[in-house]
Amino acid sequence: MSKPRGEPAISEETLKTKTGKSWAEWLSILDSWGASEKGHKQTARYLGEVWGVSAWWAQSITVRYERESGLRLFGQRSEGTFTVSVQRTIRATPDRAFDALTQPDVLSRWFTTSAQADLRVGGRYANADGDQGEFVIFDRPQRLRFTWDNPEHCPNTLVEVVLTEKPGGSVTVRLEHSRIRSQAGYLDMKEGWTWAMDSLKSYLETGKPIPHP
Repeated sequence: MSKPRGEPAISEETLKTKTGKSWAEWLSILDSWGASEKGHKQTARYLGEVWGVSAWWAQSITVRYERESGLRLFGQRSEGTFTVSVQRTIRATPDRAFDALTQPDVLSRWFTTSAQADLRVGGRYANADGDQGEFVIFDRPQRLRFTWDNPEHCPNTLVEVVLTEKPGGSVTVRLEHSRIRSQAGYLDMKEGWTWAMDSLKSYLETGKPIPHP
């Protein structure tokens, strides 16, 4: 498998503009305070209460500290599981994109083969790749949530897709695959969903999917 795309980075300039300090300064502050022994929630609270950092930036600095200290891996949440997030803006309507994500005949053109689906909350889906599960939320054309029970690729996990209409006839499709239990599973699904979202975009915009690597 090819190496998955990395997580988006926050630049030194942006960090300093928003928080008044560099990465090195924040990491040093947290080291001196003993953040490695305090835990995620207490560290983020400390940044907000003592240093006046907004909640979003407190989370970002805490996560960066945890990664730099070897306490957290890329994609890993504070409770230890991993979440894959992939987003694309596509020249298509929300309805068309939602149908491409759910209608078996369309899914079989750009994502898989022999797709089957009972398109309702509580309905099940499956395909020839071994992907299977149950729809938990089915709100066309805005939101989709389903369990992911492929026995060979991160079973007993959860996928959610949110579609947001954009000006000019486009839609942003954001997919999150959560509750992944290992870094190997995270890397596997990161690669798979990155390809899938690129293939969806290509199919909806040009009529041609991207071949599976």
